[in-house]
Amino acid sequence: MTPIPILMYHAVESVPRPPKYKHFYVLASEFAGQMQMLKRAGYSPITFGILAAARAGTGLLPPKPVLLTFDDGYTNLRQNVHPILRALGFVYTVFLVSEKVGKTNDWVICDGYEPTSLLSWAEIEEMQSEGSVEFEAHTATHPHLADLPAAEARREMADSKDALEQRLRKPMTTLCYPYGSFNEGVMDMAGEIGYIQAVTTEFGRVRKTDHPLRLPRISVYHVPPISLTYGIRPLNFRWRLETRKDARP
Repeated sequence: MTPIPILMYHAVESVPRPPKYKHFYVLASEFAGQMQMLKRAGYSPITFGILAAARAGTGLLPPKPVLLTFDDGYTNLRQNVHPILRALGFVYTVFLVSEKVGKTNDWVICDGYEPTSLLSWAEIEEMQSEGSVEFEAHTATHPHLADLPAAEARREMADSKDALEQRLRKPMTTLCYPYGSFNEGVMDMAGEIGYIQAVTTEFGRVRKTDHPLRLPRISVYHVPPISLTYGIRPLNFRWRLETRKDARP
């Protein structure tokens, strides 16, 4: 199996944010250009179900598969992501913080960031009914799982799974570790709870030998059109997607 990229996005904003936010968003125009590049280059977005079947040897992959993921479930996805991906025929996954639906990402306040609004249940259900998007679990309250007592970490993962399954009437099979915080104990509990796969913030492309509860991703964040640090925006995106070396053993 050729290594498969999983792209990790957060918010997709209509206007630029202050420089300190650059790793938490991309501009809507920036995102649209990236998706057009994927289309022109022949990439085929897939679901986590397709990925799991292919890795298990029970399903086939399309040419140049890629997964598109969005952490937290920001309201701006409804306006700046969903229409673009539906028009392109691209599937994508949004990881929801179950107890924060319809509220804000208030977990960032302690780090000095202003909270941003999150999708409501009505918006989530409408998007789900329109197709293209799949929703999966991102815990109940977005904690550092590796720092919690085992019982609390288990509750965060299990409660999120249960709440989302009851509300959206579909199995939650994939977990996203908040902050990329996990350890062997967290992975074991995730599997016991019923998650088949889980994604991290570790950089890399998914290989057949990767543990299904420790899948790497490629973070995508705001890059100026031209800069000394990042070079030319479209080339930087393609470098991260295709060329940047996977340093994992």
